Amino acid sequence: MIIKAAISRRISTAVLAFGLAIFGALNLNMLPVDFLPSVKYPLIKLSIVWQGATPEDIDQNLADPIERELASVDGLDYLSSSAIEGLYQLDVNYRYGVDVDVAYQDTLAAFNRSTKELPVDIEAAVIIKADPSQLPIVQAVFESEHMDLTQLRTWVDSWLTQRLLSAGGVAAIDVAGGLEREIRIFVDDEKLEAHGLDLTTLERVLAAENLQRVGGRVTGQYRENIVRVMGEFRQLAVIQDLVLSRDNNGNIVRVRDVAEVKDSHEDIRMLTRLNGHPAVKVNVIKQADANTVTTVDNVEDRLAELAPSFPKDIKFTLVENQADYINDSIRGVRNTALEAMALVVLVLFVFLGNSRQVLIIAIALPFALLVNFFLMHLAGFSLNIFSLGGLVVAIGVLPDTSIIVVENISRLRSLHDEANPQSISEEATLEVGGAIMAATVTFIALFVPFLLVPGLITLLFKELVLVILGLMIIAGLAAITLTPMLGGVLLKANQREFAFSEKINHGLRWAYGVLLHSALQFRLTTIFIFIGVAIGGVLLFKSAGSEFFPAVDDGRIVVKIRMPAGANLARMDAIAQQVEALVIGDQRVRSVFALSGGAVRGLYTNKIGNEGEVDIELVPSSERKITTTEYIKELRPKVAKLLAPGAILAVNQAKMRGIRSVGQAEIEVEINGSEVDTLFDVANKLAAKLAERPELTNVYVSLDSSKPEWQVDIDRTLAAEHGLSTKEIAHVLNGYINGSVATRYQEASELYDIRIIMPESQLRSRSDVENISIATPSGHYVRLKDVAKVTAATGPVEIIRKNQIKQVIVRCDPSTTDLNSAKELVTNILTETTWPTGYTYSIGGKALQMTQMQTTVQSILGYAVFFSFIVLAVQFNSIRLPLVILFAAPFCLTGIGYGLFLAGQPFGATVIIAAMIVLAANVIDGVLLIQTAERQKQQGMTLLKATFDAGLSRLRPRLMTVLPAVLGFTPLAFAFEEGGELLRPMAAAAIGGLLLNVFVALFLVPVLYTFMASTPEPASADIT
Repeated sequence: MIIKAAISRRISTAVLAFGLAIFGALNLNMLPVDFLPSVKYPLIKLSIVWQGATPEDIDQNLADPIERELASVDGLDYLSSSAIEGLYQLDVNYRYGVDVDVAYQDTLAAFNRSTKELPVDIEAAVIIKADPSQLPIVQAVFESEHMDLTQLRTWVDSWLTQRLLSAGGVAAIDVAGGLEREIRIFVDDEKLEAHGLDLTTLERVLAAENLQRVGGRVTGQYRENIVRVMGEFRQLAVIQDLVLSRDNNGNIVRVRDVAEVKDSHEDIRMLTRLNGHPAVKVNVIKQADANTVTTVDNVEDRLAELAPSFPKDIKFTLVENQADYINDSIRGVRNTALEAMALVVLVLFVFLGNSRQVLIIAIALPFALLVNFFLMHLAGFSLNIFSLGGLVVAIGVLPDTSIIVVENISRLRSLHDEANPQSISEEATLEVGGAIMAATVTFIALFVPFLLVPGLITLLFKELVLVILGLMIIAGLAAITLTPMLGGVLLKANQREFAFSEKINHGLRWAYGVLLHSALQFRLTTIFIFIGVAIGGVLLFKSAGSEFFPAVDDGRIVVKIRMPAGANLARMDAIAQQVEALVIGDQRVRSVFALSGGAVRGLYTNKIGNEGEVDIELVPSSERKITTTEYIKELRPKVAKLLAPGAILAVNQAKMRGIRSVGQAEIEVEINGSEVDTLFDVANKLAAKLAERPELTNVYVSLDSSKPEWQVDIDRTLAAEHGLSTKEIAHVLNGYINGSVATRYQEASELYDIRIIMPESQLRSRSDVENISIATPSGHYVRLKDVAKVTAATGPVEIIRKNQIKQVIVRCDPSTTDLNSAKELVTNILTETTWPTGYTYSIGGKALQMTQMQTTVQSILGYAVFFSFIVLAVQFNSIRLPLVILFAAPFCLTGIGYGLFLAGQPFGATVIIAAMIVLAANVIDGVLLIQTAERQKQQGMTLLKATFDAGLSRLRPRLMTVLPAVLGFTPLAFAFEEGGELLRPMAAAAIGGLLLNVFVALFLVPVLYTFMASTPEPASADIT
């Protein structure tokens, strides 16, 4: 009915198709551009700042009660947490398939149940739904020749940040570097003691004197006045002149008598530089639903708008601009899609040799693509690497259905040249319509498992798969509506091919006929030949190696620096400067940003004393002759030769924004047990074994128990005799050493901490700590050593837990081998290691993600084969005939090994798409060949004759669809276009699989069909 209506009402069909195409083109301009699809991961992150707390304090007082409650939430996969000085971070990992909004509410409810057990002096918990796409999308680094780092940081915090936050799509600003302004009151404990004062008195007076408060209202005869007490500090001199008390002689004791007031800055715990010059970095974090490219454009516009208002000597540089790489990547994949479409038309012209037939395909193909853009906009998709990859994939298989219809119409027109063209188009379409629908439904069935199997790669590839399915459905509908309508109008009877096309087709048919005749005559020999080819493909597949995701050539490299606990900032920074010296001045390097005394954890930069990093950004790939991976291989031996005793230097590519990563390294051996000392000992022995292997690099142990401490052991009896409690002593120590913020100083609209602290010059040794003066309730003074013993000790830098059990992680990366081979090497070493009773291990990091990916791939392939069998069995009403196609599938898949080997690509997550493409091609070819053979058998042909003729009829359509697909994938597979690194393994695998599939479809499937058909014939039967 639909076919007849489309042909008979050709004006309506044409206008409707034109309208849909125009609507799709309009929607194309409305699609946002991004690197990867928007994905919601089932991961909730919780972080709590607890100033001054040790990892042990956090482990006992935060981790225990919080994780105890969260362990019981529904859908939980596992908990993993980290406790470092002053910071607790927890990842609540839910199983894939769990609604992230429900998971967030469950996490929030469980945390609220634990709050009654938490310390009162912790800062408010930050709980967020984790989104890897919210990593900084652009970083602006500010420098000044005349401002010092305190002034520059103050300007960024007080003036710039709020203005950048108002740019569209910006969610947060993270500022790293510079020195935060503080008003510091450097106390002299001896002077306090001399005047009979203590730290508490100073804190109380400052807090009481710095306030602004309404006194009330006074109502007069004609108006009402508000009485306001204006007591806030406006000048530092006011603070210096504050009266603290009167001494025994009646003299006034002021703040300046016991302390020095300075407009100063926080302790220098972090240093930042851009290209060797001190600087402040501003990381721009986008909103979860905001588009990356649009947000970066908004930020650039805002900076350009604000620049005239900057102080004259301030200049800024944009580094790690994600929009640049996204635009280059999208442009490269888009060009590949356009090249593939042009090649489709060119190859069709070569084989068809009929301009009218080519014109029909050239109309139907863009129609399907344009209508798909409307569906993409309707579904909320973006133009990203994977959705455009779906277009590239689909372009190679889209024309098949229309080619079948066009060729059948041409055949019938040549047989019935006097018949009505519309009737011929309808009859021809009805004749092959069943096969088209069967092939389309089977194709859809192959990709349905992506929507059913939970996992990371099914989340990432959802848009790609839906784009392919949408295009196939549109192409199938166009093949039975638009194509027959155009065929009835454009195709003429007895229209000859161009001479060159006729010669090519005749030569190919003759050569193929000879080979197919031989294959059908020597069927067992043919099968054994394909078995041999398949074995070769399997061997090459194994030799190609495996990885999780391909490395992208985005030019972002990070050199991580990890020092022994207790190393001072100057020592850390000296090593960072050595790393900078290796790359500054290199023409291939665009910028070098150094961070000493800190690290990026999650979205924000945290101060971590024994860590640092140097972020290197290369120039765009078009301006250099070396990839990011190759540059890393070149840099690693140079970094390894640096003079950095005790330091661990790891050179890696920066994390890819938008893809969830597990852990901090490619391979992580997670060792679980109860005793920290035993864990540490086992981990160090294992690390030593791993470091001996040249295939591995960046080997280090997560736990460092050598952090130096001075532990204060209070003698409670002596303290009680002086009227002191442990809390009071701890408060005094914290106030003198860490400093206590008594109140805040307001200048304009900004507030700055007023911190009471002892000068660093008076706290250099353990004896300085022992001699700190503590006031007793009776008005006397004691030294700390009078009530406590200060001893040197060590403690852990970080405590890591997984599912509430402490663990130590040994981390490493592959150096001269692929991830799968490195994982097998580590597994063998673990197997040979003797483990203490009660201690277990597991492998995490990207190696774990790779293993999970391989499991997901196996599930998807299993479901795909199962669904295909069901659809084919229904289509053929047979059990035997579907087995022909399914038996041929493994032979096609072995072609993937050849493709990966020739392109030098390992097996990765994206290869599953190639596998599905190859399976789909195998199914479509098999369905069409078997249906053609079955129809000819019903017309009285013998089995071998019907098989032979069916093979000949599928020769040209198969070549016309495979060659454009292969040529379209070639620029991706061999990196002729920029930005397609994620799709390179897929493209290489697809090329190998599709090329082998041609031979399988043209030779092996006919042979298998003759064995499985319901009326088998001996090989000696007449074929011609």
